[in-house]
Amino acid sequence: MRRPGSMDLLMHHMAQTQPAIGQTMGAFLHLQGTPPPLEALRKHVHAHLHRLPRLTHYLHGPGLKARWQHDPEPDLRIRVRHHVVPAGDDGLAAAVSDLTTRPLPDRGPLWDLWLITGHAPDRYTLCCRAHHSTQDGMGMLNTLLTLFGTPPPSSPLPKSRPSVGTYLQTIRDTLAATAPTGVWDDPLHPLSGRRASTWAELPTEQLRTAALPRRGDTNDAFLAVLSGALRTWSTEHWPQGRGRPLPATSMVNLRRPEERDVPGNLFTFAAAPLPSHLPEFDARLDHVIATTRSTKDPARQTALRDLMDRTPARVFRAVATRLTTPERAAITTSYVAVHRPLAFRGDPVVAVQPFDWLPHNQPACVVACSYNGMTSVYFATDAALPGLDRLSALFLEEADRSPTAAAAPEAPAVAPVPATMADQTHPPTVDFPFVKAILVDYAGLPAEAITPDAGQADAGIDSMAHTVLSMALEDRLGLDVTERELAEQPTVDALVGFLARRSAERTP
Repeated sequence: MRRPGSMDLLMHHMAQTQPAIGQTMGAFLHLQGTPPPLEALRKHVHAHLHRLPRLTHYLHGPGLKARWQHDPEPDLRIRVRHHVVPAGDDGLAAAVSDLTTRPLPDRGPLWDLWLITGHAPDRYTLCCRAHHSTQDGMGMLNTLLTLFGTPPPSSPLPKSRPSVGTYLQTIRDTLAATAPTGVWDDPLHPLSGRRASTWAELPTEQLRTAALPRRGDTNDAFLAVLSGALRTWSTEHWPQGRGRPLPATSMVNLRRPEERDVPGNLFTFAAAPLPSHLPEFDARLDHVIATTRSTKDPARQTALRDLMDRTPARVFRAVATRLTTPERAAITTSYVAVHRPLAFRGDPVVAVQPFDWLPHNQPACVVACSYNGMTSVYFATDAALPGLDRLSALFLEEADRSPTAAAAPEAPAVAPVPATMADQTHPPTVDFPFVKAILVDYAGLPAEAITPDAGQADAGIDSMAHTVLSMALEDRLGLDVTERELAEQPTVDALVGFLARRSAERTP
């Protein structure tokens, strides 16, 4: 077991020094089928504990000196529980509201799993919760895949070697993020730490089709829509935010494939100001794409990980302390996509609803999760900020004004579990013509430069093309391949060979 990282120790220290601010994060899985017996769920979890160190480890000890403790047999009687609610949507909504704030078990591993029943005869909900000191967003996703899905293969990636300039730019950007902005430092409305929770839901295709023509991804469109919603809110309620980008940070996953099951936090936040000063959606989207481009670069991600691993916990805490003051406060954002179908005992998960905590002196935390054709967005906003509890409604209004809203499919009442091309009798062959067609037709690259012997840069394949290729492979084959894995291949021929092998190895 690795030693706790600086981010793990920071979360643990904050939990001890700010006990009133819960760090509970997780997801509600909405399933279609007859609710199972509670004991069946407990047996299922117990059978998977040996594959889930996140559920058998927890930090113990004072602040930054804590170390991992191992409990191979956590008490499932207090961790896998049943919550019966009144029939109807109101009963489920009340349970959802309660479980986003209810304390976790106070001893041993900090997680629990709730079976929620009673709101409908043929539906039930599983609520997976964990403390942020032991699981980050990707850790929670991998927990869900291990318990209720099929985890992706863990093939180690060759490590990119950042240049000295990349390290220096990464350090400069980190220091710049600690500069005071004063946007959220208002003596009339001081940040209170009291959280208002709301959700919004929209078709993922509505975001994706807005981003693809400009060579962006779903996360880019999500941030562009969020920027527009905040522009409307600032105009109505927050003069300090009018006509300027709003300070924000975005989660960057630094977890390597071989670390899929490792407990703790293997991510960092990168400065990603939201362009709320721009009136047009396309201009905001272009701004977001330019801002997020560097964090998608494998060399930049390696530099971020190296710096995180080498930064002493006390220095990490000092930086975090500066960032969590009202004059330096920023909105935190994150996005995750669940590419593989989830189910329990054959009952399909038809929707995933994320939730997260609101850090000290932060105006809002916004988390988006795409699954089964829909994107659910969670908004935790500081209750002291006037009108910000309507951010979810403003987000949907802004999404409806996006250029592709009219063409977006209407959301079904109960979305079916997605079928992939790989489930069909004759899936397409992953070869050079197949990959080239995606790069030309979807990413808009010139066909002449894409030859088997060409290096990726010579073929025009940049980080945006990797994003387009990754999304197309997911849509057409159900193949889960990250942009980083694509970028590590030196030539077009190596890229095609890598994808052909991954397609052949994929578990249906």
